[in-house]
Amino acid sequence: MCPKRQLARIETGHVRLRKSTLERLAKALDVAPEVIVGAQPLPEADNEVPSLEIDSDNLKALRKDKGLSRSALAKKAGVSERQLARLESSDLKRRAVRATTIKRIAKALGADVKQLSGSPPVAPKPVPREHGRVGLPVSAQLRLAFDLVGLRYGPTPRQVIELAPLLFVLLAEGSLAWRKERVAAIDEAIRNLRELSDENQFSFAHCVEDIAEGLEYEKGSIANADLLRDDVRREQWELAGDGEPFAAFLRKMAEDVGTEGTVEFERSDSAVGWSNTIWGAEPYMVCKDTLGELTGGSKYAQWALVHGDVQLSKIPKELLKPEAKDDRIAWLESKLSDDERDLVEKFLEPLPLLNIKPNEGRSDTEAGHPAGESQ
Repeated sequence: MCPKRQLARIETGHVRLRKSTLERLAKALDVAPEVIVGAQPLPEADNEVPSLEIDSDNLKALRKDKGLSRSALAKKAGVSERQLARLESSDLKRRAVRATTIKRIAKALGADVKQLSGSPPVAPKPVPREHGRVGLPVSAQLRLAFDLVGLRYGPTPRQVIELAPLLFVLLAEGSLAWRKERVAAIDEAIRNLRELSDENQFSFAHCVEDIAEGLEYEKGSIANADLLRDDVRREQWELAGDGEPFAAFLRKMAEDVGTEGTVEFERSDSAVGWSNTIWGAEPYMVCKDTLGELTGGSKYAQWALVHGDVQLSKIPKELLKPEAKDDRIAWLESKLSDDERDLVEKFLEPLPLLNIKPNEGRSDTEAGHPAGESQ
């Protein structure tokens, strides 16, 4: 504690105090430092004001709900941190406190005095859970597909993943709506055929019943949101050559949008996506034109990117500039071993150079996230 002489000087006039001295005095007097320097009024004596009971659990719950530390609340309410600690950890659960003190604490918490007194009880705010992780090993082709999408359109792989559930639902509902349209068209054709049959114009029209039976199964599949027709009649659909409806819808959508060079479905080890059949879709290649521009028609550079010898995001930024095309290709080709070069010679045809650049009108490095930067 400070010496008696220093304390006497403090009491007889305004004296500059070190912060540490001020805090020790406030702690000894059980008041906030602001009270000593005159920034807050002096607390009234116990015998001058009535007292109220404070509920320690409610006080703690309200403070945590506001995201305040004890020191922050003590400063805001003009009480000492030691006093707050005593109130929160009271063995009695309820403790008598000066009315002015409980009012200042309630004001600082933006709460009602009744809440602090325990009526009603305050439920502790649930602690938010940590973010989950989706740890999935991916092929070199799929990783490249993410990088090409980022280079062409802008989003990072994480942002694409965050959009994936929304995009999938839109595609799923779109495929079901497309199938409903086809069912409606067939229904209309069946009604017309039955009308002709009733008029005895076509005796062979009785076969419509077989079609109608299959149509009822299709309606049930759509009603159950069965994107793949994964039911007991699936083999019959496949024998009929109808195939996977979801894959058919994706192919039709690509054709309607006009994605030549950007989205292609193919069975190839060089596909920039999955090289094997995946759920509900055919093997696909995305941003084929962008890959062609990056590799300049070099099948060695193409192999290096598609098979993961180097990631697109690891290409130095200066090599992504249009004028650095030859240097970029040479750099990519240098990542191949002699054995890999032999494989390229045997199995790979170079991608055609389609002269379609990512984000037309902007340089490669301006197209979304530069591939040379970490994504």
